[in-house]
Amino acid sequence: MSHYFFNETVTMDAAVLAPWVSQIFQASGMLATDAALTAETLVVADARGVYSHGCLRVPLYLTRIEKGAVDPAAQPALVSEKGATALVDGRNGAGQVVSRFAMGKAIDLAEQFGISFVTARNSNHNGAEAYYSMLALQKDMIGFCSSIGGGNLMAPFGGADRRIGNNPFCLALPALNHDPVVLDMAQSVVAKGKILMAKTTHSKIPQEWALDAAGKPTTDPAEATLGFLRTMGDYKGSGLSIVTGMISSMLSGAAIGPTLKDVYDDFEPLNIGHSFCAIRVDFLTDINDFKRNMDIQIEFIKNSKKAQDVDEVFLPGEMEANNYRRQMAQGIELPAEVINALVKASQRFNIDIPLRNLANY
Repeated sequence: MSHYFFNETVTMDAAVLAPWVSQIFQASGMLATDAALTAETLVVADARGVYSHGCLRVPLYLTRIEKGAVDPAAQPALVSEKGATALVDGRNGAGQVVSRFAMGKAIDLAEQFGISFVTARNSNHNGAEAYYSMLALQKDMIGFCSSIGGGNLMAPFGGADRRIGNNPFCLALPALNHDPVVLDMAQSVVAKGKILMAKTTHSKIPQEWALDAAGKPTTDPAEATLGFLRTMGDYKGSGLSIVTGMISSMLSGAAIGPTLKDVYDDFEPLNIGHSFCAIRVDFLTDINDFKRNMDIQIEFIKNSKKAQDVDEVFLPGEMEANNYRRQMAQGIELPAEVINALVKASQRFNIDIPLRNLANY
């Protein structure tokens, strides 16, 4: 497993960090409730150790708002609803706001029909998919979320230019006495945000992560941003990316392929697509039996004979759940560069910096 090595870190309580980020988004034009939601998704990602989708994203989101590429005050709207399906128009609002609305609708429909499928268009980058899938867990449901992602970042298997995104999806399943199983993954070896984090902290990246513009492996994150992310599993990752992008965008009329813009470089409305599904477990089996069986399967996997130099076998989402408990209790450790960006935004908007000693960053 690869780790980042930060030159300097700052630890902040989530109860301080989230309102601070929320105030910054409010100053950019978001409604208070939307700003709080967007901040929460980023802080939760950081607390879970998914730093590529946390507060690192604040400067990018602010730039997109300031350049008119995102409407901070836009409210998503229901275009159509038939049976257990629905179509949402995000009206170019924040991806977090659109996704929370759409996943909420998916959960409501699953309450009635047992299963649902909701798809959205005219959205924007929505951060970590786990946040939305895990909302279904609160209702003892299975949650699914997928997105076209932030642009064409990878070459398809056998290709040599950017034609597909890393197109993340997340599946969340409830358990009884164990953490829920939460598989949140993109089809690249890593998310581009991890490369951006390495670039921000002046760290090298493993050569397995990306290719430079000439198609050669690189450990330089700056060169990687000019090249391509590498698909996981070669043709398998390429295939998963293609179909995840299709299910995220084709049904809603969102951008895909030649019409898909880049969240990092194209400062115009993106028309990003997402899709959401919720499954009401008790329509099929007793919920407590299901969760007990989940525990049995989790324990069966965790009790596997361990490979050499392995201390513990982890289920999808387990390390993130451990990180979340620890960092919510002890504070979230962030690179000083990320805090510095929040300080600069605060100064620009004349917002109080929550800790005096941060003013020197």
